[in-house]
Amino acid sequence: LLISMDITKMAQMSCNPAMGGVGKGQILREIDALGGYSAIITDKSSIQFRMLNRSKGPAMWSPRAQCDRMVFSQAWRDTLETIPNLYLWQDKVVSILHKGDKVTGVKT
Repeated sequence: LLISMDITKMAQMSCNPAMGGVGKGQILREIDALGGYSAIITDKSSIQFRMLNRSKGPAMWSPRAQCDRMVFSQAWRDTLETIPNLYLWQDKVVSILHKGDKVTGVKT
């Protein structure tokens, strides 16, 4: 179950719609290696690719993609809707239910 306050704004990008670069690029590669979708969605929604730090040696080169914010959000939603056993729900979680030290649910 994935609960979002506004299902139309899932995976909404910030005002800087870039994925990759020196710092975030490393995280994206790790997510990709673990079977995540971030790099795939970035490829689907990219409008520009650039290799950063080309004036330095190859060890410092880092790819960065500029994404279309609306296409990125819609591509994520389309992908999430196809994942088996994942249910999307629009609501506001007001509290987390627990028994002892174990979470048992959420209250909407």
